[in-house]
Amino acid sequence: MPDVDARPGAGRGPSGRAPRLVVDVTGHGFGHLGQLAPILAELRTRRPGLALTVRSVLPAERLELVLGRPVACAPAPPDIGLRMLSPVEPDRPATRAWYDRLERDWDAVLAREVAALRALAPDLLVANVGPVGLAAAAAAGVPAVAVSSLDWASVLGAYGLASPALIERLRAAYAAVPFVQLAPHLEMPWHADRHPVGPVARRGRRRRAELVARLARPVEAILVLVAFGGIAMPRPLATLPPLDGVVWLADGTTGPGLVPVGPLGLPFADLLASADLLITKTGYGLLVEAAVAGTPVLFLPRPDWPEAPYLEGWIERLGIGRPLPADLAALEAAVRAVAAAPRPEPVEPTGIAEAVAILERWL
Repeated sequence: MPDVDARPGAGRGPSGRAPRLVVDVTGHGFGHLGQLAPILAELRTRRPGLALTVRSVLPAERLELVLGRPVACAPAPPDIGLRMLSPVEPDRPATRAWYDRLERDWDAVLAREVAALRALAPDLLVANVGPVGLAAAAAAGVPAVAVSSLDWASVLGAYGLASPALIERLRAAYAAVPFVQLAPHLEMPWHADRHPVGPVARRGRRRRAELVARLARPVEAILVLVAFGGIAMPRPLATLPPLDGVVWLADGTTGPGLVPVGPLGLPFADLLASADLLITKTGYGLLVEAAVAGTPVLFLPRPDWPEAPYLEGWIERLGIGRPLPADLAALEAAVRAVAAAPRPEPVEPTGIAEAVAILERWL
């Protein structure tokens, strides 16, 4: 990567003005927001005058809940990631139709996004990880950095959900900027300017005694947090069986016997650190946050997800996660076995400081 002032606009901006940072957050679930949150928090701590504008289709209240402080928002560039039928099943026809439209309208979309970005006049664009905003940044002469564990060009190519011509165009958008790869990550061998860093996740406080008291449950209860990144639970988990001494805590999903976590009034990172077990899908945000919290995981495998070999192999090697039993009859034994085992050692989120150091070179 070149030195900070080796590209136009990469410095502090006009004299007397705080640096302006525009952050694009994909609307594909909450995991990508979770990746950026600790990086942005550390960056804002180091640079309290930083002017931050977030562009995302995620609800503003969710952005503020995760990022803290009032968040300045602007319209998001087009970026769906994948349309999903469930947390683990992409809607292939809808996704393909969306990207076919993007390919057809590319020139008009790019021109509109270039104008929008120039109006914001940022010193730096950080994208996790929409390619349209990155392409607009290159066309507008705005320095940009991609930060993520994946890129949508690789994902779309693995599923065959965009034409080869569009995938090459999206790859070119990614290849035009430095890419900060959060461990564990896709390899992306076609990208020449990759910067691998360690894992990144929010770190919560373990407040189990307080959580048990708020739930009015005995201290020996097994607290199982069920979360699928803001998407409803897939079958066969639509109904979890009542188990003696087990409390199912649900984030972003509802169902019989599930206790919603919203009324408990604890930040999600604290809930995760306080739970005895997490049930989730294979996905970066929740698996890595669980590893940083030292919370064991039962994960719903995703055999066709491009990140799955990296994420599932990483979490299993750490001794923190294992696949969710395919037969719900075996769920009780798995839950009780995990709860009875020693709690795993937390993983250090070393990628936060590493990623911030890279971004600071551009501010």
